[in-house]
Amino acid sequence: MELTRVQEILKEERLDAWLLLSFGRSNPLALEVLALTHLHLTRRFAYLIPQEGEPVLLCHAIEESLFPPLPGKRRTYHTWRGYLEALSGLLEGLRRIALEYVPGGLIPYLSRVDGGSLDLLRGMGLELTSSWPLLLLFQTWGEEKLKSHRRAAEGLVAARDRAIAFLRQSPGSTEQAVQAILIQALEERGLVFDHPPMVAFGQNAANPHHAPTGKALEEGEVVLLDLWAKEKGGVYADITWMAGLRPPEAAHQAFQAVVKARDEAIRFVAEAYQRGRYPKGFEVDQVARKLLESEGYGPYIRHRTGHNLGEEVHGSGPHLDDLETHDLRPLVPGLAFTVEPGLYLPGFGVRTEVNVYLHPTGPEVTTPLQEALTLL
Repeated sequence: MELTRVQEILKEERLDAWLLLSFGRSNPLALEVLALTHLHLTRRFAYLIPQEGEPVLLCHAIEESLFPPLPGKRRTYHTWRGYLEALSGLLEGLRRIALEYVPGGLIPYLSRVDGGSLDLLRGMGLELTSSWPLLLLFQTWGEEKLKSHRRAAEGLVAARDRAIAFLRQSPGSTEQAVQAILIQALEERGLVFDHPPMVAFGQNAANPHHAPTGKALEEGEVVLLDLWAKEKGGVYADITWMAGLRPPEAAHQAFQAVVKARDEAIRFVAEAYQRGRYPKGFEVDQVARKLLESEGYGPYIRHRTGHNLGEEVHGSGPHLDDLETHDLRPLVPGLAFTVEPGLYLPGFGVRTEVNVYLHPTGPEVTTPLQEALTLL
C-alpha cells in the first residue's frame, strides 16, 4: 500500500480518514486494497487509515494470526460490545470519513458496506462519503499489468482467428463446438477465465448473455464471439467479434451503427484528454447512446457502453455507464476499460468490443478495431 499517497488524497478530499470495514469477505474492495483476498475471514474487521499518523487494524482475537503485517498498529476484540467500544474509540474525534459506499446505491460495485453499519457510523455523528477517489489508486495499471493485458489480448485474437477458420471449414458447426475451439486455443496459451467464452448464432445473438447450445449455424445468420481471458495473476483482455454466413442487410447496417458509436466514444475521450480534462464514465456512455438513438436504434440498447478491466473481467473501477448505473467517476490515466456498444433486435444482435488503456496523453486502443462483419 502506498500509505503516503493515500494520506495525500485524504488531505486533498478533506477527509479525516478512510475506514475499510468488512464482515469476513463481505467487502471485496477492502480485501483487494489490503491484499487479503486469499484469507478465509469469518469475523468483522476494520482498518482505519487516518489523514495523519499510523493506521490501526481492529480484528477478532481468534483471527489476529491470519492477518499479514499491515502498516500501523493492531487491536483485538472478543465480544460484540468490545467491537463497538473499540470501533468508537478508533473513530473518536473524527468527523468526515470515506468507506465503500455510494449515496443512493448509484454504483453497486462500490456499495459494499451494509446499511446497519452505515446507521451505526452515522449514529456516532460521522459524515460518510464514498471512497472512490482513494480506490482509483488500486484500480489503475502500471507497466507490468499493461504488458500482461497485451499478452492476453494476443491470445484472444489468436483464439478468434482459429474459431473463424473452423467456421469456414465447417459452416454447419454448433455454438458449443465453436466454444470448445475457443477454450482450447486460450488454454494452450496458459490463459484463464472466470467463465467460458460466449458463442451465439442468429437469434441467440440478440441475448447479450446467451449460453451456447447445440444450435447449428444456418445461412442468413450472424455469429457473435465474446471471449475474455488473462494470465494467472494478471489482468483481463475482453473482445467481441462479429461474423456471418450471408447475414441480412439489416445486420450490416446495425453493425455499422455500433462501429460509429464505438469510434465516437473513443474520440470523445481523446478530445477530453487533449483539453486537459478527464471525462466521467457516464459522459462517454451518453455520447455512444446518443448516436445510436439518433439512428433509430434506441429501443434495442440493452446494456452500458463499457466496463472497467482489472483482475476481474468486470473490474471495480469506472465503467462507461449512464444506463444501468450513473458512474460519475473520472477516467484517469492508468485505467483500462472496454468500449462495447451493442444492439439487440428481433432475429439477431450485433456488438463491437475493444479495450482501451489510458496513458497520460490519452487513450490507446489495445485490441483490433472491427470495421465490418467478417463473412464466412
